[in-house]
Amino acid sequence: MPYHLYTPRSIFAIMPSKEAILREMVKASYWWERGAVDEKDALPYKRRIFGELLAELDERRITGIIGARRTGKTTLMYQLVRALLEKGVDAKSVLMFSFDNPLMSADEQIIPKVLETYRETFQLKGTAFVFLDEVQYVKDWSRWLKGFHDRKEPFKFVVSGSSGTLIYKDTSESLAGRVSFHRVGPFSFPEFAEYHDPKLGKFLEELGGIRTEELFSDRVRARIEFHKGEALSLFNRYLIRGGIPEAFQQELKAGQKWLRSDYVGLVFYRDLMKLFEVRDIRTLEELFFFAVNAHAQRINYSRIAGALGTRIETVKQYLGYLEAVKMVTLLNCHSRSAKKVIRAEKKIYIADSGLRNAVLGAAEEILADEQQASFEVEGIVGAHLDAKFSTDLSRNVYFWRSLHELDFVADDRRELMPVEVKYSSNVDARDLRGLLTFMEEFGVTLGYVVTKDLLRKEGNLLYIPAWLFLCTIAGR
Repeated sequence: MPYHLYTPRSIFAIMPSKEAILREMVKASYWWERGAVDEKDALPYKRRIFGELLAELDERRITGIIGARRTGKTTLMYQLVRALLEKGVDAKSVLMFSFDNPLMSADEQIIPKVLETYRETFQLKGTAFVFLDEVQYVKDWSRWLKGFHDRKEPFKFVVSGSSGTLIYKDTSESLAGRVSFHRVGPFSFPEFAEYHDPKLGKFLEELGGIRTEELFSDRVRARIEFHKGEALSLFNRYLIRGGIPEAFQQELKAGQKWLRSDYVGLVFYRDLMKLFEVRDIRTLEELFFFAVNAHAQRINYSRIAGALGTRIETVKQYLGYLEAVKMVTLLNCHSRSAKKVIRAEKKIYIADSGLRNAVLGAAEEILADEQQASFEVEGIVGAHLDAKFSTDLSRNVYFWRSLHELDFVADDRRELMPVEVKYSSNVDARDLRGLLTFMEEFGVTLGYVVTKDLLRKEGNLLYIPAWLFLCTIAGR
């Protein structure tokens, strides 16, 4: 065969065009042929947020599912598709399209092109349900959706994104009043328990519906005591493995290897480099590993900058990026003065205990080290409080520090809820100086002590085991 047939020109001539690739991607919704969604895509277990999302499919406004990578956003979308098909919606009236593909997301007009191709492929009747996955990669995506929404075109949009900060920034003006957001994080402990033990999960869900004072009644205490062994065993597993589904579904070593390589690699080299155009990826990596070791501690930007050999502004900026993609959480110090809140040192947490343990290579030995276990439990309690009380635009969970330090202060604008984590079976007055001082200074009448296995009420202090606190006080 003549050599000239192998020239670059002829190679590109036989490659499919971007339009042809787009047509194939639009046609990739396999349920159009079978009228059903594969079990591997729409897993049987449904997150607690699923009911809210399903109810919203009947509303015109755009539904947004926001959260960290690999926390189940795409699975939720597939489950919603399956629910639509089971209700009798025509399979061809449901489209899912992912922008986690550089060839597609680089095209600023990709959204109208997708919808035009969709219309050309099928003669749509009535409302079409359009699921757009990882939409944050598309420039001006909110402007395109605003146009379709305002023209009252027959599309119900459900979008997902891995960076809440960018999603909110993109929608702050163009989609104001047209979109509702739902945050999806790693599995909470109650969800983790439901996933692994549905019977125990049902009991924990019932506990979440009772009043706080009932926890100390003889009847409820007897039921708690009956299930305590199972609950604590699962909580220990959760403490080590965390709540990222793809990791905890694997054997421990395999799951940790996946978190260290695949997960961290995707976040750093796909999200952070592309979304924020990070140039100094090495400093960013060093900052993340610093955060892993500084978990549950106060941080000083100047000292970090000196240790990493970079500028203070770079440290602030890069920590903001890590927080935007849900790798870390930064808590402000609670104060009556807004200036003091801004100036005070922050406290840092790795957003998922399983991720931190994977980076450290830590496993069951943590359970035997009370100090390390307490650090992990503190991070887990903080994550649950943050999920309950905060939004991506308003963080309402703080720590507090005066002469003594208090782990958490949750503020729901009606009252302050102080929480001290002492993951031990022995808690004395010295451990609670920060909690008691805060309660006196701010006139708070009820404080919470999160323990390993203590369940009792002493005056205005409630001692509650960590697993139970996550299912009740922090899980309602």
